[in-house]
Amino acid sequence: MYVLFAAITGLILGSFYSVCVSRYGTEASIFYPVRSQCPNCKVPLGISENIPLVSFLIQKGHCKHCHTKISLFYPSLELISMVWSILAISGASSYAEWLLLLLIGGICIVASAIDLRTFILPDVLTYSGAIIVLAASYTGILHVDFRQALLGGSIGAFSMWAIAALYKLIRKRDGLGLGDVKFMLMLGAMTGIHQLSTFILIASICALLFTLITTKGSSNISTRYIPFGPFLAVGAGITYLYGEQITFFLRH
Repeated sequence: MYVLFAAITGLILGSFYSVCVSRYGTEASIFYPVRSQCPNCKVPLGISENIPLVSFLIQKGHCKHCHTKISLFYPSLELISMVWSILAISGASSYAEWLLLLLIGGICIVASAIDLRTFILPDVLTYSGAIIVLAASYTGILHVDFRQALLGGSIGAFSMWAIAALYKLIRKRDGLGLGDVKFMLMLGAMTGIHQLSTFILIASICALLFTLITTKGSSNISTRYIPFGPFLAVGAGITYLYGEQITFFLRH
């Protein structure tokens, strides 16, 4: 029953995340206009058109009014949010930890989606996320020792900055943005220094697989810029929930 509750909660939050991302960089805010609207015909959506994931399936991926194809972006965020909510409640030791993981996951999902769309990781998300994670570690809600979290965030961010600086020195162009460095303050704190290497390994593998799949047959792989933020978020989430098991497997 708790899995169903988590799934529904995740879908609802995912719908809110899609609003945050779609309105980022526009004159609209997350609170106004209150009702979502079709980006093509601008008709406000009714209640039956705003049911997370369900409305998309019922309408077969098209707007009810102008019949324009709805971007997969919206149901994808809802689905990702649902999956994270289920995984989080399955791995959390308390409802407080689950709620905290929902908040952290929400920040990661929104930041990653914005990064994919604009190649920007907003400071308001990365810095606030780092504060939230460190506070949760300090109060004991997250099962990461506070000193471990401080070291994970600071060393992780410094390592990312050093890699970015070295890459720019050698290749004479940016390889990683400062947004990734700031994101590491949050995600490195979430995994702690003891799981930092596992976290970076998972994130790098995810990025590599994505690059190989999406650039298959392309001759300009080395010059294509791919946002690293989403892969950092995935790596941190997996490491927080399953890091101990993964580390044990790798060592044995």
